[in-house]
This record gives sequence, structure tokens and C-alpha cells, in this order.
Amino acid sequence: MRKFDGKLIRRFFNFLGGSRKKVIVSIITAVLSSAIGIVLPFIIGLSIDCITDKEVNFEPLFNYIILMVILIVLSSLFQLFMNRTNNKIAYDVTEKIRNEAYGKVRKLPLSYIDNTSVGSIQSMVISDCETIGDGLIMFMNQFFSGITAIVFTLAIMLVADWKIALFVLVFTPVSFLVSYFIASRSFSSFKAQSAIRARQTSFISEGTANFRIIHLFNINEMICSEFDKINEEYKKTSRKATFLSSITNPSTRFVNALVYAGVALLGAGHVTNGIITVGLLYSMLSYASQFMKPFNDLSSVYTELSDSMACLTRIFGYLDEKELEDDLASEEDTDDTTWDREGDFEIEFKNVTFSYVKDQPVINDVSFKIKAGSSCAIVGPTGCGKTTLINLLLRFYEPDSGQILVNGKDISMVPRNTLRKYLGVVTQDTWFKNSDIMENIKYGRPLISDEEAVKTAKMSGADSFIRKLPYKYSEKIDPSRDDISEGQRQLLSITRAMASDPCILILDEATSSVDILTEVKIQKAVKGLLRGRTSLVIAHRLSTIVDADMIVVMENGKVSDIGRHEDMIDKGGFYSRLYKSYTE
Repeated sequence: MRKFDGKLIRRFFNFLGGSRKKVIVSIITAVLSSAIGIVLPFIIGLSIDCITDKEVNFEPLFNYIILMVILIVLSSLFQLFMNRTNNKIAYDVTEKIRNEAYGKVRKLPLSYIDNTSVGSIQSMVISDCETIGDGLIMFMNQFFSGITAIVFTLAIMLVADWKIALFVLVFTPVSFLVSYFIASRSFSSFKAQSAIRARQTSFISEGTANFRIIHLFNINEMICSEFDKINEEYKKTSRKATFLSSITNPSTRFVNALVYAGVALLGAGHVTNGIITVGLLYSMLSYASQFMKPFNDLSSVYTELSDSMACLTRIFGYLDEKELEDDLASEEDTDDTTWDREGDFEIEFKNVTFSYVKDQPVINDVSFKIKAGSSCAIVGPTGCGKTTLINLLLRFYEPDSGQILVNGKDISMVPRNTLRKYLGVVTQDTWFKNSDIMENIKYGRPLISDEEAVKTAKMSGADSFIRKLPYKYSEKIDPSRDDISEGQRQLLSITRAMASDPCILILDEATSSVDILTEVKIQKAVKGLLRGRTSLVIAHRLSTIVDADMIVVMENGKVSDIGRHEDMIDKGGFYSRLYKSYTE
């Protein structure tokens, strides 16, 4: 079981680097507030001694009361200032961790994203970071003031009555040991709770995003049953963690009550014997409570930190995931110097082999060349590696062997962000930012004018349905809208790609959700867009690729044939059989 790992804590403290001045202020205010609180019982004891059986000494009593009011006000102000400072520190640190966790997503290889649930990442970025912030606030509020109270209180008690001080000193740590024993066993439960919470978030996110399919297959009860199981598991784990943490306080209070009773009995005997006054007895009782209280507070801090450490362990484990390799970018290798945007673009796959799982190649020794300004269609059965070729060209993955060249230059030597500025991609899955249609069209090139965006929409055919919407190009679009069909979303996706003015255009099943008439419109628009540009097209509808300058046929991860539509029909191979089955 991993508890308070020193390396983990030191790494966490690195996030406090920009808040060092605030931490110093927090420590100073905590010490001052705690010190004033320690002086108060002594002054109250002196006030009590001003009242005897025979008379009341009003003058010193009045002065003590004024002094107490001043100290209470000062202590409250220091406490308020400390809490505000601690909140700023905690939220600054939480912001840094959350930013780094969110930024990590952009640095991770696609293979990690493919194998990790979205809900798990959401839970870490949102819930776990919040838990860490809460733990830090509680630690800052209690730790330094608690240590100050322990040291100062013990010092005063030793001076006032060393016997009572020794009694308290011997038995009070028992309270801390009891709380530590209980709280140390709650860490694993809090860690499990954090992991199950991530599964809950993922399950809810998945169910919400696909509620139409859930209703379509009438599996509502099954989904609810699965969620109930996760929820029941979370309840049991949380109950165990909460129970372990909740018994800490009553256990320590029981020990503290015994210590307090011992101080009262011992102090009463000292008062009877004239060793101490009644007022000092009150002070010693107050100091006994104050001395024991930080141990209770620190045990509560430990319990809260157990939860925070469990979350921190998950986040740092996520942050330590292997990132994408460096892009070998240099000052000279920029968007303006890699390739001439006005020039022609030739693409070549040269002996490319790739496997998602080691020793199980998806594509094997694939080689073909797409001439500059020509269109290439890639066809083949499902799972033959068509989309994998696109993923490699986009550098979502790197080939196991071989090269992918653009104008003779190996794309592995081109920074990913630079390479992708030359590419425009339309996939069968449509995604849009929760914003208006105009902003989504300009997503790839935010600086183009509204007039250019509208012109592009007219070219793609999207303008016709956009004009029918209540707010036209200012209409908000989000995944939950039912009045915008998948075909219309696909049109918007193609419009967005057109607006980015790509040098190389990639269409991966781009017309899969579009009706025949709309498909014809898109093909006409795409032909205009592709004029003079290099393009790759993947489609199951062979009607969309018969006019391609070159068709690459893939079978079992290898290229089985290359040529034009008419030539391969005459050959009578796989493509000919595929086309005949499509037309029959």
C-alpha cells in the first residue's frame, strides 16, 4: 500500500514554487493567530484570580478584559487573513495541476487515448484536482497553527506547573497514535474510491452521449442495472473510507477526555495544597485542551490528506505517461519553409509496416506513390488498413518501419503541428465546438472573413440548409440537437475542411452519412476544391471513387492492385469483383 511517498510530496511542493511569498505570509499569520490564542487562557486565569472570596479587584480585571478583547480581535483578523491566503494558495496550485493535467492530453500518443476512458481523464482533471485543493486548504489551515499551539502551550505549562505539563505530555500522544493507526488504514479505501469515481464519470458520460442507441436497443434497464452495480461498489468503498475516517475523531476525543479529567484531578490537588491558584488551574485545563486539540486537528488533516494523496497518486501517474516523441523542430523548420503552399504535393508510402499490437501488423510493406495534384482512392474490405494509412500520414502513429514522404521529405522529420497545417481532413465522425456555425466553419482558419466562410459554404452546398435555420450562420450547434441531421453535419464538416484551404485533402468515409442527392452536390464541390490539389479518398461507396486518378486496392494489410477504375475492371481481380457486387 502506497502511503505518503516522499518523492510524491516533494513533487507536489514544486507546484508551490510561485506561491512561496503567500506560504510565508500564511505561516506568519498562523503563528501569530495561534500564539494570541495561547496567551488568552493565561489572561483569563489572571482575571479569575482578581475575584476572591473577600473582594473584586476591578481595576486589573477591567484592564485584563480590554486586553482580551484586543487579542480576540487581532486573533480573528489574523485567522481571516490566513484563511484567505490559504484559499489563494490552494486554488493557485489546483489551477496549475489542472492545467498541466489538461495539457497532458495534447502530448499523449493516440494509443493512450484509445485505451483510456474519457470519464477517467475527466475525473482526474476535475474531481481529483478539487480533492487535492481541499486537502491543501485543510493542511494549511491546521498544520502550522497546530504546531505553534503544541510548542507554545507546552512551554507555558512547563513554566506554570511542570508536573501537570509532564502528565499531559505523556498521555496526549496516545491520541495521535490512535488516530494515525485508524487513518493510515483509510488510504487504500480512498484510493479505491477515487478509481471507482472515475468509472462512474466515464459510465455517465458514455450513457449520456449515446442515449439514442440505448433507447433504440431498449437496454435502459440493463444500463441502469450496470450503473447500480458501480454505484453499489462506490457506496461500499466510500462507506468503509468514511467509517474509518469518522471514528478517528471520537476515538481521540475519548483519550482527550481521560487526559482532561486527569489534569482536573491533579490540578485540584495542587490548588488545595496552595501550589497553584484557581485561575491558574483554569489556565492549565484550557492549555491541556489546547495542547490536545492540534493532535485531533492533525489527525483530521491526515485523513483528508489520505484522500488527496490517493488522487495525487492517480494524477501524477497520468502525468508520467510516456508522451509523444519530440518533433525534431528547429527554427528553420517552420510552416513557411517546409513546403511551398502554392506548390504541388506528392505523397509516397515507401515500404511502410505498422502494428497496433506488437508482432501483429495491420499493414505490411505498403508502397505506392500519389502524384502531385492527383486524387487517390483507397478501397478494400473492412480492417484491411485503409484508415491506418491516414493515421500514419497524420502522424497520429509512427510506422514500425518504412517511410512516408511528402515531396521527397520524410514526414517524421516535420513537426506534427507544421505537417497538419497542410492537411485537411473530413472523417465519418462529425464533431463541432459548442458555438455558432460561423465559428465552426472558421475553426481551422479563424482569421478568414465571414464572406469567405459563406462562399465556402455555398461551394459545399451547406449554405442551403444553413439559410433555413432561425439564426442562420449565428445558429448555435451542439451534439444534442435533433433538427440538424447527420448529413447536414457532414456537410458542415466538409465546409470546415474546405475553409482551412488545405494543400492535401483527406476524405475518410466523408459521405457515409449523406444521401445520394447531397452526395452528388458534395462531389461537385469537392471536384472544384481538389482541382490542382493532392487528395486521398476512402469510401465504401464505389460511386464516389470511380473518377479518381488512381485507385489503391488493399487486402489483408497489403496493396493488391493499383490503377485506374477502367483498367482494373478489365483485369477481373478483387476490385472488379467488388465493383460488380456493388452494381448488382
